[in-house]
Amino acid sequence: MEWSGVTGQPVFHLELPVSASGAGPADYTASLVIRDKIAARQETIGDADQLRVRLRGLGARQVLHVTLMEDDGTSWTAALPVDTTWSQQTLPLSAFSLGRGVLLPEGFPGEWNYWVGAAAGRGGRGDRPRLDRVERLQLSLRRDDGLVIHSPGTYGVEVESITLGFAP
Repeated sequence: MEWSGVTGQPVFHLELPVSASGAGPADYTASLVIRDKIAARQETIGDADQLRVRLRGLGARQVLHVTLMEDDGTSWTAALPVDTTWSQQTLPLSAFSLGRGVLLPEGFPGEWNYWVGAAAGRGGRGDRPRLDRVERLQLSLRRDDGLVIHSPGTYGVEVESITLGFAP
């Protein structure tokens, strides 16, 4: 386990599980309920304009998919490319686009009832993340663009912190 030199807390290690042959799932997601943290910022949450993520990749070219899932299931996603260097990256909330969230914990085999789409009437022109309704933060690794993994432990990220940024 690695410890953060900044916070002194453990670093979150998320790695795409694969066999020695490189076979693994198309999606691997961790989901954290953050509704209480959002509620604690209720009076100022509307001023948030970015998500700041301090992280590094396990390899040279990794992509972390960051998703904000609202209480109605509507999910907003942004892809964050990273390399092996620790860095703080900023994702403007305007960079999040309508995406699919993951229903976790998942108690069914395969991908049946795994993905959740936008609620009825959501995702139209001008729609955007409603931070006051965000319930979950999801971090995902996905087999995008024909990704080939040659050995276990080589595709993933380590995340030190995720915070909201507020407009001055």
